[in-house]
Amino acid sequence: WYHLMIESISSLVDSDRLLDKHTDPAHRSNMTTSSKQSVMFGAGLAVLIVGLLAAVGLWYAADQRQSNAVSNLARAPSGCETTLDFAAVGDFTMYAETAGRFDEPIAGDCAADGAYDVPGDSLPAISLKMTSPAGNEIVLNDASGSTYDVDGFLGESIRTFSVETPGDHILRVDVSGDTDVWLVVAVGKDPSDGVGLMQLGAVLAALAGLVIGGAAMIISRRSPKPAPGGADPAPWPTAPQGWPTAPPGMPAAPPGPERWEPAV
Repeated sequence: WYHLMIESISSLVDSDRLLDKHTDPAHRSNMTTSSKQSVMFGAGLAVLIVGLLAAVGLWYAADQRQSNAVSNLARAPSGCETTLDFAAVGDFTMYAETAGRFDEPIAGDCAADGAYDVPGDSLPAISLKMTSPAGNEIVLNDASGSTYDVDGFLGESIRTFSVETPGDHILRVDVSGDTDVWLVVAVGKDPSDGVGLMQLGAVLAALAGLVIGGAAMIISRRSPKPAPGGADPAPWPTAPQGWPTAPPGMPAAPPGPERWEPAV
């Protein structure tokens, strides 16, 4: 029974060591740290992707905003009186277009369709006159500095004006000195309104994704520092210390019989 007890104790010790390997605090800490690093890396990657996608979406939306604004400008060809219907009051800009096309029929005293392209790098002299629904002449102020080159339309600002009464306004466009030059004046709001702000948002979204997401991914790849003063635990003994080599209280074996020798 003594040897059986020793073997049982040794088996329990071995099982405790196996259990202790999986429940050791240092082992659990390593598993927890690895899981946190994986989560942080995934979160950083997600932030990076979302930031870049947001930047692409905002930049594309900015381009579409300007493209739609240019396409929706009202157009008046030179040599004609064109009727422009303003549904609301406000400030508007006139652009001299040297390239473009008519996507819709022109309301006025002359028909114009198809594409147009004015040769040369400088604009010819342009005469403009606009009247309100009441027949009053609209004040046209000189303007410059705003340009666009979008989807085949090429224009630059030449006048600004204010509409105080909604309704049909008549715009007369003439090119001075050369009746063979056919130029178009586009009228409407500034196509670049809000475009710069959306493009700035796209840049900021990309930077935020790169900085925040990239930083999280880099930090997640760093190895954790060991705890200060930490030491490996002492190994578990393979057998209990101080266990007696024989069961206590057991009598010693009696001495064997002495060998008899005859007297000489």
